[in-house]
Amino acid sequence: MPFYLKHHFDPLVDEIRLKPQEQDDGSVDHYELNYIQNVEAGALLAEWVDPETVDSSEYDERFLFSEKRFPAGRGTGVKRREPDKLFAAVNGCVLYDNDKIIVKRNLTLLEDIDFRIGNIHYVGDLIIGGAVRTGFSVHANNISVQGQVEGAHIEALNDLNCRGGVKGGKSAMLEAGHSIKVSFCEFGTMKAGEDVMVKGSLMHSRVYAGKRLAVGGRLTGGDYFSHDYIYVGEQLGGGLGTDTSLVVGYDPVLLHADEEYNQRIKQLHKDIALYEKLLNKNDEHKEELTIKKDSAQKELSLLKKLKKKLWEGIRESENLDRCKILVTGVVKPGVEISIGSAFLKVDDFLEDVYFYYDNNEVKIGTTAKKL
Repeated sequence: MPFYLKHHFDPLVDEIRLKPQEQDDGSVDHYELNYIQNVEAGALLAEWVDPETVDSSEYDERFLFSEKRFPAGRGTGVKRREPDKLFAAVNGCVLYDNDKIIVKRNLTLLEDIDFRIGNIHYVGDLIIGGAVRTGFSVHANNISVQGQVEGAHIEALNDLNCRGGVKGGKSAMLEAGHSIKVSFCEFGTMKAGEDVMVKGSLMHSRVYAGKRLAVGGRLTGGDYFSHDYIYVGEQLGGGLGTDTSLVVGYDPVLLHADEEYNQRIKQLHKDIALYEKLLNKNDEHKEELTIKKDSAQKELSLLKKLKKKLWEGIRESENLDRCKILVTGVVKPGVEISIGSAFLKVDDFLEDVYFYYDNNEVKIGTTAKKL
């Protein structure tokens, strides 16, 4: 009696000729090619069924066998109580490898993330051998990028390491639940639950570090938020013509949420003003515009309440006495330093100093190298 191996993943996916994902309206998304088939531990991968029960549209003679022997590889397993079913033993991506069904916990992609590969959504650890091009996104557990990151969105549940650096073009967004390490970063945004570490220079960017921000080279231009402290090795600021702002003492994740609220509140004010202007001119769409205006006003009122509650949490997260900004190199004039509500604008060249909080003021200490 023949047996048919029914798959609960696509066993015939062609990684060379991936097709864009079709949307509900019939259009296609060229960024979504479904390169990876994710599964979680315990997921059903394949099972033996009667060939006569298989739909003709799914039937493939290559999966017809004379005996029940799973082509089981690493990362898969059979339960004693369900001998006719093959399950994933680990989180990862499922595929055929040398005629065996396997689940890879760790995945290495040697090429660039571009229109040939598409966006990556992966439940395991990921190594990218090439670059991540503008407009693409990568989501995984731990991520290591050997090439350069352009204007892409990369999100790691734990750690993110960008060995090739970041040239973000003002659109790169890097996020990590734990830490981010980059060789350098220009015109990008980084947000980490704990630490952000930059080996070289950090320029014209925005950084939100849940605990610490450390820059081995220069930090010039941009806005930088860290809960505990910021370290700069060579140079802080680019002179009076370059706006460089550092904030420590508050939870940066909450500050980032506050910025998002501010952007939405600003847009709602514009929308409400537009609806009021149109209502004064247009009677034909009065009902529709009134509904939109009322909806925007309700959302605005809610956001203001949420913003107030958020700032209660921000103030509770104050950690001012332990906060420091250390610069073992040069500090140029024009740099703005905030520790909690205390503020200082540097008006002269400084070298080998640290900034700290004392009696609601930002004070300057010398010989940061000894701290």
